[in-house]
Amino acid sequence: MLNRLSLLLCLFCLFTVPSAGQDTHKIDSLITLLSEPSHDSVQCRIMFHIAQEIKTNDTVLALEYLESAKRLALKLEDTKWLGRYNQLLGKMHTYHGNYRLAILDYDRALAYFSEAVDNVSYFETLKEKGNVYLFMAECSQAMNHYRSALDYYKRNEMVIGISRCLNNIGIIHKNRGEYVEALSVYEESVIYLDTVKDALAIAQAYINMGNVFVFLGSYEQALAYFEKALDIAERENSKKNISLCLSNSGVVQNKCNNYKEALKLYQKSLEVSESVNDRIQVSNCLINIGTNYADMGQPETGIEFVQKGMNIKIELGDKRIISNCYIHLADIHLMMEEYDLAIELFRTAIPIKELLGDQEGLVRCYLGLGSVFLNRKQFSEARRVTDQAFEIAMKINLLEHIVQGYEIKKEIAVAVGNYRSAYQFAMLHHLYSDSLLNETTSKAVMEMEFRNRSKVLEQENENLRIQSDLTAELMRKRNGLFYSILGIAFLLAAGLMLVAYFLRRLRNSSLKLEEKNLVITRQNLKLDNLNKTKDQLMSIIAHDLRGTIGNQLTAIEVLHRIEGDDSAEIDRKKLLGHLKHSASYSLELLENLLHWSRLKENEPYYHPEEVKLKSLISNCIALFDETASNKNLSFQLDIKEPLICKVDRIMMETIFRNLISNAIKFSNPGGSITIGGDIINDRIFFRVTDQGIGMNNEQINKITSNGGFTRRGTANEKGAGIGLTLVREFTSIHQGELNITSKPNEGSSFEVVIPCRN
Repeated sequence: MLNRLSLLLCLFCLFTVPSAGQDTHKIDSLITLLSEPSHDSVQCRIMFHIAQEIKTNDTVLALEYLESAKRLALKLEDTKWLGRYNQLLGKMHTYHGNYRLAILDYDRALAYFSEAVDNVSYFETLKEKGNVYLFMAECSQAMNHYRSALDYYKRNEMVIGISRCLNNIGIIHKNRGEYVEALSVYEESVIYLDTVKDALAIAQAYINMGNVFVFLGSYEQALAYFEKALDIAERENSKKNISLCLSNSGVVQNKCNNYKEALKLYQKSLEVSESVNDRIQVSNCLINIGTNYADMGQPETGIEFVQKGMNIKIELGDKRIISNCYIHLADIHLMMEEYDLAIELFRTAIPIKELLGDQEGLVRCYLGLGSVFLNRKQFSEARRVTDQAFEIAMKINLLEHIVQGYEIKKEIAVAVGNYRSAYQFAMLHHLYSDSLLNETTSKAVMEMEFRNRSKVLEQENENLRIQSDLTAELMRKRNGLFYSILGIAFLLAAGLMLVAYFLRRLRNSSLKLEEKNLVITRQNLKLDNLNKTKDQLMSIIAHDLRGTIGNQLTAIEVLHRIEGDDSAEIDRKKLLGHLKHSASYSLELLENLLHWSRLKENEPYYHPEEVKLKSLISNCIALFDETASNKNLSFQLDIKEPLICKVDRIMMETIFRNLISNAIKFSNPGGSITIGGDIINDRIFFRVTDQGIGMNNEQINKITSNGGFTRRGTANEKGAGIGLTLVREFTSIHQGELNITSKPNEGSSFEVVIPCRN
């Protein structure tokens, strides 16, 4: 009975699981909205909403929407949305019992939210990570996460977050047998929720308090709290909470051996959950009905219902509850004295529990095996597995399982004739049983109950007063509505005469308004594009110019320091050369940015002239002598003479410079870069080939489609992200083509082919 109760409390109390019966109208509306043209950020938000709605009902489709949203988030470089992606992925892994993967996802989400300075999402994720640790029975880790989140919520007066943290802290206290502390934090949660009148959250707190009384054996108080929660759920028409309250009440009736009454409550809960297509709750009800039939002496029927519930859990992918179903089936077969089947089922559940890190589940399996071996008189095996259960139960302070373990140890000692040990185990069993409900705990529980009853009576009186005021106000409004209708009917005749006139005016005004809205929309789009260009331009200037200007200032500072000091061993000529190259690079970068900004404004300023391309290429290579030297790179030139063509000098120089810079950036130290140039059939062929890290087909497609691709170089160099865009666009302006061949870890070759207009 304690085993089944532990399962139910995990299912019903930890945190609200989204219903499998999704609001299909809402989902359809979101999908329709997604098909309409909108900004990438809006599309990203809609995809996350859809994934959130269907994450427990259609995992595969939810993952597809999540991955699409992630691609948009990466494109937007929005760390907040990337954090949202990992947060939802963590929820899905938690639901399917992949707790270690869930923790990794939550850690990534925390890093993104921290970078985005999104404190609300950060602490919400911290709380959800605590839930995973609670599932894994790592209560200390869970408590630390809950308390950190609770401190933030209290400082910012976020009542809903406070109540959820308190409820989960209460579960930890309850699992540790600290029932007074559990009731105390649940009561504190209700006090906070009263300030915002969150009825359903208050109902959940009542359910949690009722479950504590179930553990204490105070079944009357437990049923009273479940009734309070049920009244709220029915008033709010919350089918999920109604089903939850009925199931919990069924647990109490089962504990009291009122199996027929428990069966009625379970079946009623099943009907409610089926009416809203809540497959999670449907499967829970089927499992409860099955265990109840087994307690009624109908184990075959019990196995049938547990198996039905387990099949649904298998479809939903809930590994934790699937393994619990193995334990339920093993308990029933143990009841039927089918020991081999019971052992097989317990051993099937054990590796799943170990994989999930479910310590409490492992204890249940080992204690179940202990009972089986005890019944089969395999006392050494029974003692071994019971000791395994004890080691885990003592470590995480599972009092109810410790009590059960001492009972098994006592029976083993009696069976082998070791009556002294049997007496010691019996005393320890009695001691731990008393610790579950001692006199102090009982008194504190009754005081808590008295305070709660007084508070409820006060609330009911306040509700009656409000109801009376509402009734009087309703009558007054009804009378006012009656006289208003008479007045409206009198004015309606006169109003009909003006309808045609106003309709015509309205139609003309609507047309003018639509025209104005269209103009405003176009202007807003243009302003948005200009703002994006400005922001990106400022970011590039701040990043790329900072380094070159810093180099210039350093060189000037050195020259100033050694001025007049003939003894200083400094190669002034070389230093001035570096200063010149750095200044030249700064100027070139500014010109590059100028062309890029004009390109963004559709003003390329194309001015063709006859240009000696070999000289132009040599000047570009000279700009990067120092950069190439730092990475120990060598240039291999294969430029045919003559190389004279009529092109735009500035654009061609931009093309050469960016391709050479790109090759240096992604070349491994010690490699070589081949630069070739030739004119064949009145067409320029310019090639830059490196032996660097290369690219895959997806990255090549990004460059050839929109040029929007950037990543760090082999020496962690960061680019501005506009170089290849300029190469592609300036090549297109010359009516040329850009050919790229590359293999990962083997290098890349960029070839620009431009018609030569002599």
